[in-house]
Amino acid sequence: MSKRNLLLLQGTASPFFARLSDRASSSNIPCRPIFFCGGDMLYSKGQSPLLCQHPPEQLAFWYEDILSSGITNVLLFGDCRPIHKPIHNLADKYGVTVHVFEEGYVRPHWLTMERHGVNGRSLLPKDPAWYLEQRKYTPPAPPAFATGYSLYVRAWHDIRYRIANERMKAHFPHYQSHRPYDGLTEYKGLALRKVLLQRGFDRDSNKVVAELTGGRRPYYVFPLQLNSDSQVVVHSPFSGIREAIDQVMRSFAAHAPSDALLVIKNHPLDTGLDDYHGYASRLANELGMLDRLRYIEAGHLPTLLDHCRGVVVINSTVGLSAIHHRRPLMALGKAIYKMPGLTWHGPLDDFWLNGEPPDMGLYYAFLDYVVHHTQINGDFYSRTGIEMAIPAIIKRLEADDE
Repeated sequence: MSKRNLLLLQGTASPFFARLSDRASSSNIPCRPIFFCGGDMLYSKGQSPLLCQHPPEQLAFWYEDILSSGITNVLLFGDCRPIHKPIHNLADKYGVTVHVFEEGYVRPHWLTMERHGVNGRSLLPKDPAWYLEQRKYTPPAPPAFATGYSLYVRAWHDIRYRIANERMKAHFPHYQSHRPYDGLTEYKGLALRKVLLQRGFDRDSNKVVAELTGGRRPYYVFPLQLNSDSQVVVHSPFSGIREAIDQVMRSFAAHAPSDALLVIKNHPLDTGLDDYHGYASRLANELGMLDRLRYIEAGHLPTLLDHCRGVVVINSTVGLSAIHHRRPLMALGKAIYKMPGLTWHGPLDDFWLNGEPPDMGLYYAFLDYVVHHTQINGDFYSRTGIEMAIPAIIKRLEADDE
């Protein structure tokens, strides 16, 4: 019998936690889920499920009762969700290990499973010398096998999850999603873009990419993140994406080479409910840089990275891609890769002229360690991706017993 006794908090809008519960049970690992909403009931299972019907101010007291009953490990997706925040201090108090799942630090074909926290709450060291020393003990990162991930499968799971939330909301009167918009509003925006506008986005973006890669003007890339992303909300100095656009464009206008272009690339899952293109265009007009701004909704990111002068991110995983492409990188928020040798540590105003390429020896030392200790080949949404990931997750949990 395993020494583990698992508590599952909220997972993804997919069968991922249900499959994990099944495999844990077959490995004789007790696994108890908490259902916070109808979508959780639809997509989770386990022994003796608990229904959370408590208001937010009572969550900490309720969690404490549960953790004091012999729980050894807590598993959750998204460590900054309001329903998850109270668990962290309590887990420390009771000696309970928290495993946080998140989208992969390394893309594609990887997911993140990390102790304590992820991204801005990660305990990964920020000392370059430490990673170089670990190269003595860490083998090269293995190649990833394709998972079969599909955006349409992910969307289908999310739609079913939200419908279940609506149908069963009477059972969870205090539940509030961490998402800023209701599902109907988000999917109307996303459907409009993907069905009616995507072809035009692709055509216009490909023209811009061809102009950039075939021209002689230097350019910098600023990829946007989702406004609701906890990386922006919790782990950055910005109140939202517009504030980040404002800071980057004003700095670029005043300090970048006069012949350089700024390429702002929108996030592929943005719903269009916030008009960043219009905002950036109006600001460019105010700053007198309309002819120096290229805003794109699509486009092949690796090609853009291959030819750019540098990359500015808040804390997106695109940062690791930029390093992989040997581009100078400025990270404005907290990021696991934000350390000397990988990112620019001077002011943003100085980055445009003085940014330096990353130390690739440090990058590969960092990448090897991160993949072996925090990444799992798989995804949260496709049947094949889930089946690929579950055995490795169970193996990590069982390693705690050794």
